[in-house]
Amino acid sequence: MLFIVLFSTGLIYAQNFKGHVSATYGIINEKIRLQYEMPLDSQLSYGINMNYYFKGWKGPVVEPFIRIYRKKDGNTEGFFGQAKLIYGNLSTLDSNLRGFAVEKKRWSTYGFGISCGNKFLLGKHFTIEYITGVRLLSAPPVTYDYFNYDKLAWYLSTGLPIDLQLKFGFQF
Repeated sequence: MLFIVLFSTGLIYAQNFKGHVSATYGIINEKIRLQYEMPLDSQLSYGINMNYYFKGWKGPVVEPFIRIYRKKDGNTEGFFGQAKLIYGNLSTLDSNLRGFAVEKKRWSTYGFGISCGNKFLLGKHFTIEYITGVRLLSAPPVTYDYFNYDKLAWYLSTGLPIDLQLKFGFQF
């Protein structure tokens, strides 16, 4: 309900664009990422990143965010700072292969992140956007002897605390 209210107020205050859709495919930790951004004020925008991971801990991760742009003349393009919340519902690793029974097949992760980036406008509508920052996510529950291995695997894959993104999009 909160997002419906925020999205509708974003249309009222839109200064420079009505919406921005972007996407990317992660090749190192296989995932697809879709993002929708809307203006909130002349230098502010908000939106949501929707990720789906295909390897290891599989499943959806959503990241609602808010951005503040550096440019005084708007949020159409330029340098920005971003803060986000993170929620994911992921599968457990297949521990049965190592002789352990898994009680739950899915679990929830929570977190937050801060980053900065730049959005370039190519022509009137096409965009390239890069983001770099940090994010912290709660680790998966581990109840067996491979605790250190799985923690390391988590922080080198889905739970990686370094946030690097490159997205291509369309702004209308």
